[in-house]
Amino acid sequence: MLSSLISKFKDSSVKRDEEISQIVPLSDCSKECDDCSTKFPSSVKIDDITNIYKSSKPTQIHFIIPTGKSDWESDATSTPNTIENEVSKWINKQTILEDGVKVSTSSLPFDSTDPRSYKGEVNDVLILPYFIWVKKLELSKVSSVLDELIPLLIKSRESSSSPPSEIQGFKIEPSNAFSYIFLCSHKTRDKRCGVTAPLMKKEMDFRLRDTGHYRDIGDDNPNGVYVQYINHVGGHKYAANVIIYLKTGEIIWLAKCTPSNAKPIIDETVLGGGKVWGDLVRCVQKGKAIEW
Repeated sequence: MLSSLISKFKDSSVKRDEEISQIVPLSDCSKECDDCSTKFPSSVKIDDITNIYKSSKPTQIHFIIPTGKSDWESDATSTPNTIENEVSKWINKQTILEDGVKVSTSSLPFDSTDPRSYKGEVNDVLILPYFIWVKKLELSKVSSVLDELIPLLIKSRESSSSPPSEIQGFKIEPSNAFSYIFLCSHKTRDKRCGVTAPLMKKEMDFRLRDTGHYRDIGDDNPNGVYVQYINHVGGHKYAANVIIYLKTGEIIWLAKCTPSNAKPIIDETVLGGGKVWGDLVRCVQKGKAIEW
């Protein structure tokens, strides 16, 4: 019985890796860094048994709302009269894309010089995987701006043309980043994420400083890699969840990650051409590279 189960597990792993390798390359390097001394507390219990491949759905568009926070109320986008809530409502009624459209709050900073931003009435919106910022979007204009902008972004990417520079008077600004990495830190939803995310970020930022790709808040130098926190993404029992957007077109969602995986993820996945390890993959996608 045991040998049969082991054989079945190996067969499923081989099939999984073959499928993943048709989308992104598999890494030949170890997924763990032997020099990493940072570890999760023993109180953090992670599901190490379940096969996590395809445990999350592909993403078509991901709206990222800056809040400057690392934790939020349980339903982070439900607060009325906020940009995140208006985007959420737009997602539910839009007909441009059938599935894979979502909105998240993040630790990215908002414009603290604008009093309206504190109330959530005005905010910048990052649109991934398009690496586009909508600057100072107003609450009353969310639906009309997104109705006009999203089809244009889809068309611009497909035709390798430049995106619009403004929509209805709002500035549309390409991001200089090479990659955004998001770590679920939503402690209110699950304490594990509040513990694992800061430790993962610490190790990732440490490595990015070594490679010269670390970017602090306000540093817009090109080709940077930003590691930020994000609200609930699902699958907390698979913490740490790591969602990676690359300007080269890959969207890579890893899970069951530990601090010892941080350096290999930066070297192999983020800076090494999107290479992954099959047992850490929840979802992988490969689209057309962003040329702006």
